[in-house]
Amino acid sequence: MGFLASIIAFALCAFVYVRMIRREVPEQIGKAQAWVPIAVGIAAPLLSTAITLLTGLLIFKLRGGDITGMNATASVRAEMNPLLTSLRAAFVTAGFPEELVKLLLALLLVKIFKPKNVYEYALIFTAVGAGFTVLEEALYSGGGFISLGRLVTFAMHMVLGLVMGVALGHARYVRQHGGSAGKYILLGLLLPLLWHTIYDAGTATNAGFNAADENVQGTAIIAGAVVLVASVVLQIVLLIRFKKNAVAYSEMILE
Repeated sequence: MGFLASIIAFALCAFVYVRMIRREVPEQIGKAQAWVPIAVGIAAPLLSTAITLLTGLLIFKLRGGDITGMNATASVRAEMNPLLTSLRAAFVTAGFPEELVKLLLALLLVKIFKPKNVYEYALIFTAVGAGFTVLEEALYSGGGFISLGRLVTFAMHMVLGLVMGVALGHARYVRQHGGSAGKYILLGLLLPLLWHTIYDAGTATNAGFNAADENVQGTAIIAGAVVLVASVVLQIVLLIRFKKNAVAYSEMILE
């Protein structure tokens, strides 16, 4: 089922991505610049998994080999509730390592391809996100409703990359015209990280799903549904916004 989900997710991502490419004016990017970032992005989940394992090992060592938390300090025990547990797990296993890897790979590709405008800059980040989706679906997609549920947010990594790419592209454009780029850099780095962490905390790492208390379970399910719906809306809104600004971003020439 994972392989099938990966194929479907890639087809959907490719459909959206090709339409994005065609909106650039006055001319579209070349084939290498269009598809190499996707190929590079496919390797990103392996790199982020390595970072997650190293981070987990570090935490394990800092806790003196106690992964259950039974021997943790009072401050650590105080954090052992569904919400903070979910957020912590989401940050360590998904939000931080995945966004870090995508950022570094995209910046490397920016150095290689030297995008001529903010639109192309954003496309590189978006393509890395699309590539990430391909392997992630193959590795982590479950069966039945889980796979269908994941496909609802098939463009999540693309959109997170889009947000990062537009903001950092803006930062470069503003900086070359003598302006202050700090605001755009912060937005480009923090917004994808925060939303990715919240999304996973409400879905994949939601500790409340397995809570013994039915009230906690119910709250967790509602929170997960809210996060999922908000993410679907976010995908649509940001993709439409990018479409409307295609000409403006294409005219923001980068040196």
